Amino acid sequence: MRVHAFLLPLIALSVDAVKPYCPLLGPIFPPPRSLVNSPEIAAAKRQITLVIEDAISAGNLTDSISLQIFSGSDNDSIFRYSYSAPVTSSATMGVKKVSEDTVFRIGSGSKLWTMFMFLLETDGDVFTDPITKYVPSLSTTSNATRKFTGKIDHIQWDGVTVGELASHLAGIPRDYGFGDMAVTETALQKLEKMGFPVLQGSEIPPCGRESACSGANFINGMLESHPLVTTSWTPIYSNAAYEILGYALENVTGKSYRTLLEEGLIEPLGLTRSSYSKPDDKYGVIPGTWTENYWNVTVGDETPAGGLYSSAKDMAAVGRAILNHTLLTAAETRRWMKPSSHTASLDASIGHPWEILSLSEPRVIDLYTKSGDLGWYSSMLALSPDHNAGFTILSAGETSTATVTLLSDQITDVLIPALEAAAKSQAQKRFAGTYSLGGSNITISSEEEAPGLKVSAWNLASNNMFDTIASLKSSDPSSIDIRLYPSGIEVPGQIGFQAVIQSLPATKSTGLFSGACITWETNDALVYGHVGLDSFLFNVNRDGQAVSVVPRALRLSLPRL
Repeated sequence: MRVHAFLLPLIALSVDAVKPYCPLLGPIFPPPRSLVNSPEIAAAKRQITLVIEDAISAGNLTDSISLQIFSGSDNDSIFRYSYSAPVTSSATMGVKKVSEDTVFRIGSGSKLWTMFMFLLETDGDVFTDPITKYVPSLSTTSNATRKFTGKIDHIQWDGVTVGELASHLAGIPRDYGFGDMAVTETALQKLEKMGFPVLQGSEIPPCGRESACSGANFINGMLESHPLVTTSWTPIYSNAAYEILGYALENVTGKSYRTLLEEGLIEPLGLTRSSYSKPDDKYGVIPGTWTENYWNVTVGDETPAGGLYSSAKDMAAVGRAILNHTLLTAAETRRWMKPSSHTASLDASIGHPWEILSLSEPRVIDLYTKSGDLGWYSSMLALSPDHNAGFTILSAGETSTATVTLLSDQITDVLIPALEAAAKSQAQKRFAGTYSLGGSNITISSEEEAPGLKVSAWNLASNNMFDTIASLKSSDPSSIDIRLYPSGIEVPGQIGFQAVIQSLPATKSTGLFSGACITWETNDALVYGHVGLDSFLFNVNRDGQAVSVVPRALRLSLPRL
């Protein structure tokens, strides 16, 4: 993550300072709440506005945009910005002025909506099933007479699972027909003159350029396709995978994708500018010409992979619904927001169909994102589960992909440090202080340059718990460090925390094995009566302020002074 000089006051953690610490993966403080009133977020909004307006003034922003930042703790977006580029204000079709309700095409952002609906209908319990159970027309058994059995020349569909398709691990082609260089006669002649071999009629896709492929043409094309790699070998992006998942969803439910979209997402979430088909032109931003912008291109059965229309306001509503578990349960959402595969980049992983980008500074923070491109349209939805917040960007114009990528970088650079600072500030007010009863006490604070809530003093009657823990770990008491991190376990009036109890080294090892964070392995190692010394519980009032702390292994509640 690039860190600009103007961000330094907002960053709560020093990179050098966090090196000896090994927090558990996940939030280091409870997600900040009521961000609309947060001074840290107010400063971030001013900075983001300045960055965009500087780009406009310099002539570097030539595409129309609509973006929103939102939080699960706020009912409405906490920041909105729309810009109408000259190509929009002078357009002969569509809106002249972009707003939060302006409709864009979201391209492959549609895959996220498809998976959302898939989970709503199946709870993800079908991910290990072969896809042929739900799309039997792909089965080699159903096509035995055609002998699609060679592992080199034909995909072994009976061995491809739903989950592999959802996470781009099926090893199948990116598309069928759409984008094929051999679709038009003119293209064929040009390529043959360049030395490409003459294709037989059966080798030329019958669809994809002039018109979308029918289900029969697409399935036949997939049966004729050879695998790119074997299943679960490496992620390779596939639009075709999500077209197949669209068929599976329809077969599982007995309903059309369009109906499922309306009943599953649009109506429950009150989305007013999202649709399967092109809306009235008066609602959309339509730059350039029809052949350039793809506004009116019908992608047919590939719509689940990349054909939906939406607005920034509706995209933010979808993001909030995911963060707030509005349609899925919290447990289902947590299972969904986990990686299924690495990529060749250490800071990028793949989910269903999340594109998970990991920041390493000031700590490991995973952003669950989904981008999309179609013609002159580009979209981004990014969620930070650690902060219960996210942002969306929609862009239309000739360089929309570059615009969304750059803005995503810039917003992340500003927003994540601000969210970290807001979470730290709120945690200090909610939990820091001294808790005492009789001769037992515990003092909790948050340090400027370290993660989590620090246990700075802890006494059980006349016994110093740091000395006790050091003797149990055979460590130097001065090296013992105890920090509390949210456990995600929360009920009205109570919030759970899990401590990381470390013997801090004088220096941080840089070796691959010796330098690895292993606190996830050592957690819950010191247990008394089946309860770990690292298990803590805060009792809180209606405002979320801690009134007492419970070191659960010690079976006592210490009131806050």
